Amino acid sequence: MQSANQIVASLAKRHAWGLIVGFAALLAVDVLQLWTPRLIKSAVDQLTLGQATQSSLAWLAAAVLGLAAAISLLRLLWRPLLFGFARRVETAIRQRIFEHVQQMHLGYLDDQPPGEIMARATNDLNNIRMSLGMGLVAAVDGAIMGAAAIGFMLYLSPTLTILALIPMPLIAIAGRMVGRQMHGGFMAVQESFARMTEQTREALSAIGLVKAFALARREEQRMAQAGREYFAQNMRLARLMAVLFPLSSFFTSLSLAVVIGAGGPLAVFGQITAGDFVAFTAYLGLLTWPMMALGWVISLMQRGRASMQRVSEIITARPAVSDPAQPEALDPATPLDLEIRDLSFRYPGAANPALDRASLFVEAGRATALVGPVGCGKSTVLRLLTRLYDPPPGAALIQGRDVRALAQDELRSRVSLSPQEAFVFSTSVRENLALGRPQASDDELWAALRAADLAEDIRALPQGLESELGERGHTLSGGQRQRLALARILLIDPPALLLDDPLSAVDTATERRILANLAELRRGKTTLLVSHRLASVAFAARIFVMDHGRVVESGDHATLVAAGGLYQSLFAEQALLAELEG
Repeated sequence: MQSANQIVASLAKRHAWGLIVGFAALLAVDVLQLWTPRLIKSAVDQLTLGQATQSSLAWLAAAVLGLAAAISLLRLLWRPLLFGFARRVETAIRQRIFEHVQQMHLGYLDDQPPGEIMARATNDLNNIRMSLGMGLVAAVDGAIMGAAAIGFMLYLSPTLTILALIPMPLIAIAGRMVGRQMHGGFMAVQESFARMTEQTREALSAIGLVKAFALARREEQRMAQAGREYFAQNMRLARLMAVLFPLSSFFTSLSLAVVIGAGGPLAVFGQITAGDFVAFTAYLGLLTWPMMALGWVISLMQRGRASMQRVSEIITARPAVSDPAQPEALDPATPLDLEIRDLSFRYPGAANPALDRASLFVEAGRATALVGPVGCGKSTVLRLLTRLYDPPPGAALIQGRDVRALAQDELRSRVSLSPQEAFVFSTSVRENLALGRPQASDDELWAALRAADLAEDIRALPQGLESELGERGHTLSGGQRQRLALARILLIDPPALLLDDPLSAVDTATERRILANLAELRRGKTTLLVSHRLASVAFAARIFVMDHGRVVESGDHATLVAAGGLYQSLFAEQALLAELEG
């Protein structure tokens, strides 16, 4: 997996000619800038020696104007090439982050809050772009300009050059000392920004809960604390930068003072001409920019280096679930049976196992149910069958093949899971419904909505299928969102369908109608339904009962009720509650 540095290197190789032309134009700008003091020197010498004529001064003025025009044109050339490369890097790394996060297993996304990933995909990428764009240009420009300016200064007066350069090493020493501390400071700032971003995202996502429990004041205090922490980290960094920038300015001013103090007498006593002195101070001015910019360049580079490290941590993380080198293929003509065999599984960091030697077999082409108390491992079975988490080898099988031997895309195209959370995007009903089948016709869309008992609700919306649902589908009720999610997966009509409590927010009368539709639509196809309502799964050909991560009973509804075990106890309890609720 490519790190951020490797992505930069790959793009630099791909756009090598553009970079070469860009840096060549930048070099040409520096060379032309260095000739301007030579023209000024010639004009001053002609004026002080009484050799100036209107014609010679006009030619010098035209030459200065020509240099300025050439410099402007060359800047128009190198800026899009060099700054454009930095933008390409930013775009490529952002896309790589998104692609890589999509490939990561669910456990990784649980450990990496969305706000943290968002901070690295925005603020950190901005730092990388600045370091590769303005920072790199300033570093190269400063190095070329500084070296050339020193060369011209030596040509004019070696003695004066040595005196002028005495303070310069002190700037480099100060920059190196402060730069080491700045790297750690930038890391702390970015981490603080990521925490603040995640806190903001979480507070806005839970705004309904915040209002319901009158938690606004508490959230304001939490955000204020996060803001103070971010401010404190930035102030620590600002104090470091406050040391470096004034030091650079002081030492460059010291060089200018030396030149004026020592160079003035040299010009007065004729050891150098007045033109040489003016040109020398002009070259020192060109040298001053690289020296003063040193602190800024160090700041940009350290910021970019810290962000490169943070971004690389994301894009080089290895997914715990990956495709085999040579995946096996499922037989499309054979109905799918599902099996877990003596399966034990513990979530990372969990104290207790979610599954403990659980076994069950879902016969192909039949409706099967999975029930049990909350937290007994029902949802975990579905996640392992679809490899959202990796089961132990040989413990989860489809058509007798280990799911770990299958490509994830093929597995999930044949075995589709509708999770407990009915997530709805903020787009239209049509786009949400046709998520898995964008080419579906309107007739097919309405048929899926009717099967989920949602067609009339959608017709009642102002624009029907084209109605926008808003953030997380807030225009729909919880039960409507669940039914939309069910219609979405029924539209796909996969060979094997896993439904994780898909109607928990739906009233019992509506649930009965939907389950009747489901039984008809899924006739002859493999369906595994998880539900907390036992009466809802009584139609299933086989029901597995789980408790504490193990399958403790199995059979049809009548057999399980007659057995007098856990199923009968849960069923009687739910029946009593239903009677009490009328």
